[in-house]
Parts: sequence; structure tokens; C-alpha cells
Amino acid sequence: MSHDERSQRLRLLLIAGLAAPVIMSVAGWLLPFLVGHRPPNLLVPVAPWALVVGVAAGLASMSSVWLLSRIHPVLERALRRSGVKVGLDAIGLAGYPIMLLVVTASAFGEEMLFRGGVQSVIGLLPAAFLFGFSHGGWRREMWAYVVAASLSGAIFGLVLRLTGNMWVPITAHVVHNIFSTILMGKKVDVTWDGWLPRVRLVVDPKDFEPDDDVVETFDPVDVEVAADAEGVDELVPAEGDSPEPGPDDGDTADRVPE
Repeated sequence: MSHDERSQRLRLLLIAGLAAPVIMSVAGWLLPFLVGHRPPNLLVPVAPWALVVGVAAGLASMSSVWLLSRIHPVLERALRRSGVKVGLDAIGLAGYPIMLLVVTASAFGEEMLFRGGVQSVIGLLPAAFLFGFSHGGWRREMWAYVVAASLSGAIFGLVLRLTGNMWVPITAHVVHNIFSTILMGKKVDVTWDGWLPRVRLVVDPKDFEPDDDVVETFDPVDVEVAADAEGVDELVPAEGDSPEPGPDDGDTADRVPE
């Protein structure tokens, strides 16, 4: 790994994995406090049932995105061009170990901000929409990713409203992010360092290449007919038209074949 790559990974880890989650968490605690609402309480013990509900909600979130991609091919292509491309670009920069740390920390910060803070002030659905919009809503090509993120945000907000435990949506978001990141790896690469195996998930970009270019298929017979028609148009003049004589036309007309 080059020095530049190490520097980029360190910056990503410090910014996206540390600074941004801390800032979002602080904002999520202060926002309801400033408007007179109760800030999110993280001192509630993490009960086993909360973890179970959180894991189930995370899997439900992933399933909802998958179902969304099955509605129409346009949605599937748009999701691949936006959300998956974002993930692949980040993994290509950071690698899987750092990326898993980043998505875990970012899930905590985003839940503190949007569910713990914004939802307590403006409600579940507006907070889910703002959560989706924060995933690139200002870029037109990211529209499908925004829809998917909004749907996941609504699920996270719903389990918070039903349980009242902030650790449930945090767990759900972490599960969604980790499994989504892992599933982008289509190949497991195992190398050995002495007696210790090193397992690495390798991205296969071919599975996520956007199919922007639509390849049209033609019937060979139609192609041949079209080619013949073009040839006839070029060789046979229209009625009433007379071809312009070439430089050798006169000699050719008087020439008697041998």
C-alpha cells in the first residue's frame, strides 16, 4: 500500500468514522434539549430483547430495499448506479476492515441525529425523509438511493416509537450497514501469514456495473433487407432523374465489347 493510500484511509477513518459520528451524536442530543424535548437516553440497559428486535428491524430494512429493487427494472438500475456505486467506491478506498468500522460508527451517529434528535422534534416521517435526503438528495442520479434510505429511516423510526429504546434503531442500522457492506463482496480471498489465515472479502465490480448503454438487437434478415434497400437507393435513380455523365461515359457508350 502506498503512502497516499494509507493517508486517504486514515482521513476517511478520522472523518467518517470518528469526527462525523461524534458531531451527529452531540447534535442529536442537543436538538431536542434546545426545544424543550427529552434528549435520547443511552443509559437504558441493552436488554436481549432489544438486540433481537434491532436485528429483526435491520433485516427488515435490507429486505425492503431488495423488494424496492424488484418493483421495476428502472429502480433496480438506479439503485445499482447510486447506492451500490457509493458503497463500492468507499470500499475501494478504505478496504473492508476500515469500512466496517466506519459504517458501524456512522450508523450510531445517524441514529442519534435523525431518530434521537430530529424525529423527536418534527416526527417520524419528516425525519425519515430528511434522513433519505441526506444520502445525496441534492444529486439527481441519487434519487433511488434517497428513496431506499427514506424507507429504511421509516423502519428505524417505527421501532424506536414502538419500543422507546434508542439502542433498537441503532442496532438495526448497524446490522443493515454491516450486512450491506459484506454482501458487496462476491469472493473470499484467503492468504496465510505463517499459521494464521487472513480472510479478505473482494469486491467483484462486474456484478454491479450499471447498464446505462442499452444494446439493441436486430433480426439479421431485417439487417440484410435494410442493406439491400440502401444499395438499391444508391444504385437506382428515382424516376425522372437522370444521372450526371461521368468523364468516361461518352467513351463507354461508343465502345463495342470485344
